Amino acid sequence: MKVKKIAALAIGAAMIGATMGFASAQPTVPNIPKSFFVNPNGTPNVKIVVGSNAAAMDVASAADIAVALGSLLYTEKEVQAQGDYVKITATYAPATEAMWTLYAYNYTTITEDHNISNITSWATSYDQLPGNYWYNGAAFTANYTTWKDNFNVPTTLKDKDKSGKYTFDWHITISHPSLESTNPAKWNQTAPPKSADIAVAPGQFHIFVDYVLYNYSITTTKTVTLGKPEWGTTTETKDVTNYYIGDKEEVAANGGHIVKTVFKGIGAGDTFTVFGQEYHVLSVGNDTFTAGHVAGDQWYQVGQPQAIPNTNWVVNVLDISITDQRALVTVKNKETGAETDQIILNQGQPVYIISTSSGLEATTSFNGQADLVLKLEDTFVGIDGHLIASIYAEYDIQSLGPVFHPVSGWNATVSTSDGYITNISLVNAKELKGNPLDIFGTYNLMYKYVQKGYDEYYNPASGEFVKAPKDKSFIVAYAYICLKDKKGKVVEKEIKVGDQIPGTDFVVSEIAANVTQIELKPVTQPITVMDFEVNMENPGANLILVGGPVANKITKYLVEQNISKVNWYNSTGDIEYIPNALGGKDVVIVAGANRTDTRMAAEALMKYIAELVKE
Repeated sequence: MKVKKIAALAIGAAMIGATMGFASAQPTVPNIPKSFFVNPNGTPNVKIVVGSNAAAMDVASAADIAVALGSLLYTEKEVQAQGDYVKITATYAPATEAMWTLYAYNYTTITEDHNISNITSWATSYDQLPGNYWYNGAAFTANYTTWKDNFNVPTTLKDKDKSGKYTFDWHITISHPSLESTNPAKWNQTAPPKSADIAVAPGQFHIFVDYVLYNYSITTTKTVTLGKPEWGTTTETKDVTNYYIGDKEEVAANGGHIVKTVFKGIGAGDTFTVFGQEYHVLSVGNDTFTAGHVAGDQWYQVGQPQAIPNTNWVVNVLDISITDQRALVTVKNKETGAETDQIILNQGQPVYIISTSSGLEATTSFNGQADLVLKLEDTFVGIDGHLIASIYAEYDIQSLGPVFHPVSGWNATVSTSDGYITNISLVNAKELKGNPLDIFGTYNLMYKYVQKGYDEYYNPASGEFVKAPKDKSFIVAYAYICLKDKKGKVVEKEIKVGDQIPGTDFVVSEIAANVTQIELKPVTQPITVMDFEVNMENPGANLILVGGPVANKITKYLVEQNISKVNWYNSTGDIEYIPNALGGKDVVIVAGANRTDTRMAAEALMKYIAELVKE
């Protein structure tokens, strides 16, 4: 766990951003080691020297360099820290939600399901597999055709849809699927095909979601031991009742007893999901419901356009009549630029805005779909004398049912009662065909054939194991249809001190982490000095000289001694690094032919220092 040097970096970078103002190309900075600027203990190893003849802009440049230098003044060390929590992640492979056995040829089915006590012709190849081992969920059938005509096996997927604190199951039934071999010339419809597509006719893949939930009870009889083992014990039976919440199908499957209704269904104001799509219910009709989003009431002042929250719609109130309780408005979609003509809103009467190929239209009649609904609630005069209209808005409105299409290619049928959606049924509107079959982009419906070989089998008639013929093996065979998740699941969990580690007896007693502790080193002595304050024989620190030979006496000395190699009188802004220049100390000259060029060189050095912080 690392704590990055964010604070120090942010200070330097922010100051650099504040001082950058010139569009010209900046000079290249030579490779100046970090140790030139700062000591290992985080204290400054440099002084910034301003010439006694310097212009005000040179002084500003020196100050900016000093601020940038401050971002390097810190130390860091590794320390142990107590963490609040750790996050653990588990990745699961795609789960198989349901699996149906279509065909099973093995020792159990031969000896038990077919009531054969003497096995005399165990198959040793695929071509020898018999056709009467097809399974329809209740019994083995005579052949593939009989299986197809009778296969109708339901399954339940738990907690697939939700509304508020409640979840709802999917009750799935696939009826009469057929198998279409990918090599039809080699499939005589006796044994299952080795490779095949699944074909489900329209209306034969059925999902039922029941939104009415009950509190139900299940009573079981348990034997209870009384007394103490040392003194003798006795037993008695007693009834134990547990309570659950579920739909009518769950109650029936568990043999429960309904106590009371706890959720009547989906009503106006509820938000719910169905087959992965979310709807906010505005109203419930006769096997229909209207869904959309509520923006609510908002105050609009004449001549001040205002956006409806969370939408692209802008309402502009042009005029208001307090007497007649009316408002004259226009509506604009700020994303497309489309705008309505002038619309009159009468109190309490909704107006529907609909996008058409010719633009936006406003109407007082609802035809099942609208982009926006506006309703004038009230008009009044504000305390400042302005006319104000209170307008209620809903958006993305659609009327759904008795049949609608939450997923392309599927028909959903709505059932309602007493103002509630009680259930929705979904069926495929067209043939589904493939392997795998895509279901809502979430599941794969897959066909699979499995064959295994063994060198012997047990014959109950003789009580002995029978060896397979030479160069052959006795085979078992299975065929399945399964419903499988397309993607795996990633589960994250936070564990704190005192929590038990899942799947173990261990409890977290401590969460330790190594962190980098940053200690800032504030400057307590001046680091910006005048040129006449520097002892050139013993400067005491590395030097950053701001200004050329005209402005800075030390720069002039280095030029006259031919230690500095830059032609500063004609420089457009340069940075020169001179190791061991004065009294064993290094020097960096930041200058140009004029104050503007010097300023640009200073900005380039500031950028360079900011990059050193990241190291």
